Amino acid sequence: MIERTELPIEVLTLDPLQSRDRAWSGDEPDRRLADSIDSAGLYQDIIVRPLDDVGLGVTYTNTLSDVEQETEAESESEYAIIAGSRRYHAAMEAGHELVPCKIVRSSDVEAAWTSLSENTDRRDLSEQEIAQQLSLIYELVRPHEEPSACPACGTSVADEAALLRHCAQTACTLPEPSFEVGSGTSGDDFVGAGNQSRFATEKQTVEYLAQRYLGRTDKNALKIVRGHLRTATLPPILQSLFKNPDDRTAQERTAMSNYGIDTRTKLGSGDGRSGTSREVVALHETVATELETETIDPTDAVLEAVGSLRFEEMSEQELRRTLREFRHELTAELDEAPPTEHQEVFGDILQRQAGALKRSYEEIEPTRPFKKVDVLGPETQRHSRWHVQAMNRRNARGHGELVRELYQERLEQLADEQGWS
Repeated sequence: MIERTELPIEVLTLDPLQSRDRAWSGDEPDRRLADSIDSAGLYQDIIVRPLDDVGLGVTYTNTLSDVEQETEAESESEYAIIAGSRRYHAAMEAGHELVPCKIVRSSDVEAAWTSLSENTDRRDLSEQEIAQQLSLIYELVRPHEEPSACPACGTSVADEAALLRHCAQTACTLPEPSFEVGSGTSGDDFVGAGNQSRFATEKQTVEYLAQRYLGRTDKNALKIVRGHLRTATLPPILQSLFKNPDDRTAQERTAMSNYGIDTRTKLGSGDGRSGTSREVVALHETVATELETETIDPTDAVLEAVGSLRFEEMSEQELRRTLREFRHELTAELDEAPPTEHQEVFGDILQRQAGALKRSYEEIEPTRPFKKVDVLGPETQRHSRWHVQAMNRRNARGHGELVRELYQERLEQLADEQGWS
């Protein structure tokens, strides 16, 4: 049941399951939102739930000092904001004392999904925020330990693989958890008949995330979800590569600048499906597992690679390909080098590939016509760079707008050349 009403600002606080990494940064879009609410009011309801439904710690935000700290529930707070944290802060900035709200009864799991979907629909979440939110939901519903018995019949099993084989060979089916309010999804309930708040297997968990987030459970969908979960395990500095630029902390911006990475850069497509994060994760794992880490810090190595191999005109596809080629060459040469030479090998490969890329960009011929080429070949990569340059110079808002403009210009050129009426 949903109740719509106006609530005083002081009875609201941020839900620990809301997906914004920084709910309010005071950047230009935030200021425009505050100005709009000041002049026209707040038309979209803030979605909240009673604090009694919250199973995790509540975050209280001091908007004047931009400091967040987790504390015990304060007496004046009654509702936690699931979606609408930016509107909440903007309303406070505009001096509103009451805000329109929808009050819902929601478990932690359902609150996390609501926040992800609502925020994705309004202001694009970064890949880092999507990864963190999916990881949070994963932790809420994944099994705590390997299964020791089939939940359906009680037959003993050694592990998850054995349980899945058992179900495939018998009529047993794994029960689905309940994520309704009061079902135990906020606590540490075990998997068992009649009180299941978690999935019995990791496979079920990933399929559940894929179905809820992408609407399907095919192989590619599962790969995307697993990629997000791996991204969420990256060190915070590397996760910041996928943040919206205005959401980065001063420390994160400094770290990027130190390695020659433009702080206005945001890796990834914004919808979490570009694959760039997976390449960064793979490179970080390669450095951490295959290099002598006493001389090369994996986080520093990835930042140095991104700063050296990324160029302003580079498309997301080319960046992924470049990082993948660097990783493959690094792995191959490390197999032949002793640990004492790992740092030198890393530096030599990075310098060699960065130099080759620089020469490639300097040799771009802007008059080369389009033709059918290999989608991963050098011709296509050049066309991708030109496409990015054309969009920037024309201030095109998207691929479709640019294509329409170029198509119309070409038609007009042909009409003049052919004397069409």
